[in-house]
Amino acid sequence: MKRVYTTTLGLMLSAVLLLGCFTIIKQTKGKVVQGIQGQVFEQRGNAMPQQGKPFSKGVGFATQLYVFEPTHIQSTSQISGSLFNQPSTKLIGTFTTDSIGRFKCILNPGRYSIFVGYQNGYYATGFNQLNELGIVQVLAGTFAPMEVIISAKASY
Repeated sequence: MKRVYTTTLGLMLSAVLLLGCFTIIKQTKGKVVQGIQGQVFEQRGNAMPQQGKPFSKGVGFATQLYVFEPTHIQSTSQISGSLFNQPSTKLIGTFTTDSIGRFKCILNPGRYSIFVGYQNGYYATGFNQLNELGIVQVLAGTFAPMEVIISAKASY
């Protein structure tokens, strides 16, 4: 009797564990992941293109990445060049790069303004024809590639 009870209990536990695994696989399989990935570089000194020398993006730069709702240039104030004060638009998230500036951030599909922390300000990667700063488009199921080259200390 004890053996039948033990066998039945063992089969029931196995069934529960197997069902649990299928549920986890089903939940993970249906989940779509997307966002942005890339690297932040800092250029310093003479960055002027030179004949016979390859273009240099600079060196990897560890920093914070700030993701805002699309930010118009009038939603912030310029400190100098591409360096701004904190935008007044909604902050979606903050991400830390690794020691050489690489990052991978999971975001919902949509449009975002991307800034990087630099010298007590927010460095914008550029602006589009609508004067929106650092715009990136995230599509479902893909990671948008992005390189940020901080050229504030470079000369051309």
